[in-house]
Amino acid sequence: MKDKLKQILDYIRKSQSILITSHRDPDGDSIGSQLALAEFVESQGKSVWIINQGDLPYKYKFLDSQSKIQNVNSTKKELYLKTAFNLVLVLDCTSLDRIGDVEKLIQPEITLINIDHHPDNDRFGTFNYLDVEASAVGEIIFSLLKLSGFSFTPRVATQLYATILTDTGRFKFSNTSPHCLRICAELIESGADPKQVANQIYFNHTLPFLNLLGSMLSHPQIIRDGKICAMTLNQDLLSQLKVDPTEMEGVVDYSLFLRGVEIGLLFTEKENEITKVNLRSQNAFDVSLVARIFGGGGHRNAAGCTLNLSLKEAEKIVVEQIEKILKNEPVGSLSS
Repeated sequence: MKDKLKQILDYIRKSQSILITSHRDPDGDSIGSQLALAEFVESQGKSVWIINQGDLPYKYKFLDSQSKIQNVNSTKKELYLKTAFNLVLVLDCTSLDRIGDVEKLIQPEITLINIDHHPDNDRFGTFNYLDVEASAVGEIIFSLLKLSGFSFTPRVATQLYATILTDTGRFKFSNTSPHCLRICAELIESGADPKQVANQIYFNHTLPFLNLLGSMLSHPQIIRDGKICAMTLNQDLLSQLKVDPTEMEGVVDYSLFLRGVEIGLLFTEKENEITKVNLRSQNAFDVSLVARIFGGGGHRNAAGCTLNLSLKEAEKIVVEQIEKILKNEPVGSLSS
């Protein structure tokens, strides 16, 4: 793995204009990883762009104090299309189509490096670095930067600490390892402030969001004798309460707050009969198995997928698949 990290460093050193991207609607791991990697790339005298599809959620804006992350659908879209990149680094993506419209910026002949920790990654890169034991992609970026001899500033340490904090569910998921905690200790020594990071990400909500959360928590669906808790969110409620959609990341975690619940689900209505499904578990149940049935993916305790179905249809079919797994029945043959 060390040799592969050296190869990535060689690719960076041989390139001049570098694009860094990640999956649509970036989360804490993808955001912190991109920013930390960009800081290193700039230190090597390279031109670097961070472009994603989707806006930067408010709670992560403190990580991007220099406003480096751009939305591909912004007014600068034409400029991005004309930029001649000679290296693309894709972080935290199981497949290339997950980067959305950013894919239009990538010419076929461009070298593409795929860095990920998801077990279902389809190895779409010219060069692939996959470490399924890593708690977060930020853990991989930490190793890359440390191998390069890069001096961790408080800003980079904070960005990488946030990646591990969020992707381990505040050090609660099964991917919380002794190794990732040692990395966090090093990052704290380099200037990351655990209290500040936690406050910004988890205790920094707006009143409309709290009103929405109260509405959702007052009507959960409890299934299988309290082992499954499902919550739904429709667009009417979002619009009525004027909630910023980027503030919704992590809401699914509240489905596990009820005593006895082992599997938590959040069904979010999108446009045109499309439903986004977030899945969580806090036991041995692997929610990524369910997500993969519907073309999604993730980890044992945290996964997601998107269905071309209404809220009610999506909830019915996802719960059916979970029930099949719990009963050890064959899965994957979706009912109509």
